[in-house]
Amino acid sequence: MSELSILVADDEPLAIRRLRFLIERYEGVRLITTARDGDEALVAIRAQRPDVVLLDVEMPGLGGFEVVERLESDEQPIIIFVTAFDHYAGRAFDARAVDYLVKPVEASRLYTALDRAREHRDRAEAATRLEEMREIIANLRRNAAPVPQPRYEREIWVRSTTETVRVPLDAVDLIEAERDYVRLRIGTRTVLYREPLSSLEKRLDPEVFIRVHRSVIVRRDCVVAISRSASRAPVLRLRAGDRISVGRSYAARIAALRT
Repeated sequence: MSELSILVADDEPLAIRRLRFLIERYEGVRLITTARDGDEALVAIRAQRPDVVLLDVEMPGLGGFEVVERLESDEQPIIIFVTAFDHYAGRAFDARAVDYLVKPVEASRLYTALDRAREHRDRAEAATRLEEMREIIANLRRNAAPVPQPRYEREIWVRSTTETVRVPLDAVDLIEAERDYVRLRIGTRTVLYREPLSSLEKRLDPEVFIRVHRSVIVRRDCVVAISRSASRAPVLRLRAGDRISVGRSYAARIAALRT
């Protein structure tokens, strides 16, 4: 089995440390260098000629997509995208990415991605790989363009150990914070999705969803009644029967539900 040489490009020291730890424990791969931003990554790729680059999507200066766009035809790394959030995941798979890893990277997912990279290296010529990656970037950019895409998200791609599932936001009744994750209530079932509530809130249509507590967002049309607790705090009753206490700093927003 031929050895894979690897470059890790990430602006987060903890992310680099974790990937280094996992790579050192997998047979047939070798970490040759690291980079803290896109410019360093380009220099390292040209100097070290790694087989594989684990490339963070968002870095200071040049991001991961821009790094790929600046590669020349005689530069031949296999790119595996790495990012903190997975809302690009479905688009990346549709665009035939070599692979796409979500932080914190799990050992099994990393090793699967590296095995795929080895197979890809063995069957593809350098120019072909580069052309494929440029096509991926072009597709991702077209899909992510603000026009004619809607201003707010209409769906979320939720990744499990075996697949990535599309969850339409018009099916979500309730969103609850759970540390670095959110729990999406879809009828009688729930789905865990890795993104902080405050980050996800920015991508939700405020005409459809409203935050009523520091850890809760509800779909407006799921609220069927508003009452008061013994302390006079507003309490929402949802169509599924849930009763949600409104946080003090969010109480003024409840008037908007009646309009």
